[in-house]
Amino acid sequence: MSMRSILIPVNNEEGLESRLQAALDVGRAVKGHISFLHGIPVSDYVALDPFGGSYYVAEQREAALQEAERKRVMLKEEMRNEDVPWDFVSVDGAPDDVLVGHSRLADVAVLSEPAGDDDDLASSVTYFVMEAHCPILAVPQTSKALDCAGKAVVAWNGSAPAANAMRAAIPMLQAAESVEVVTIGEDPQHFPAASACTYLSRHGIKAELILRDRRDKVSEAMHDLLLDRDADYMVMGAYGHSRLRQTLFGGVSRHFIQRSPVPVFMTH
Repeated sequence: MSMRSILIPVNNEEGLESRLQAALDVGRAVKGHISFLHGIPVSDYVALDPFGGSYYVAEQREAALQEAERKRVMLKEEMRNEDVPWDFVSVDGAPDDVLVGHSRLADVAVLSEPAGDDDDLASSVTYFVMEAHCPILAVPQTSKALDCAGKAVVAWNGSAPAANAMRAAIPMLQAAESVEVVTIGEDPQHFPAASACTYLSRHGIKAELILRDRRDKVSEAMHDLLLDRDADYMVMGAYGHSRLRQTLFGGVSRHFIQRSPVPVFMTH
């Protein structure tokens, strides 16, 4: 298993510094390559007339290309003294759709968690979790670094999404000093937490098993555990239905997209 292709969207610069630092930390740990992705929406250079037609506006197209170049130059300066290889990709298309498309050839995409009650950014992250072809690493905007050699927590409930996330995170977990497999509530019968530890051991990862009683909300119990255990990041499965993601997206998944105390490696 490898995690060599790391994708970062740069249309929204909010939280860019924290997700860039996280991507660099991951890139160093797994010897990866960072691709900065910038999408240019058609609305930036195509205008609509009152009769329902559309036309190309050369000045707006030029402005959109100049904005892409500004970001490329900015990131080139940011990466000047870094030791992780990178490239910059700018393509026509809505940023969310461009990100989903390019996720086909990515091993992980690094996104920013929303700050406060930023519903637009939360919706964008949720959309990508449900539609993307690769896992995401959702990073709090207050995060300064991601210690890949520190403590990792794997949230385990025996489900397919949890197993998918754990398997995809193997390259990062192999770099961790300690890994804890955590189950909140009843240990699943068919795929108990011990089976997850056994799987990890076959990849050279020694994991500690932790079982915690369930409170009223699993999300609160896991949130507190991450703080109590001084975790550096968490691996978890995402749950929900993309067609109705705003109402059916799992409560635990939503909690950690919006207010996780640590970076979260997540896949559907």
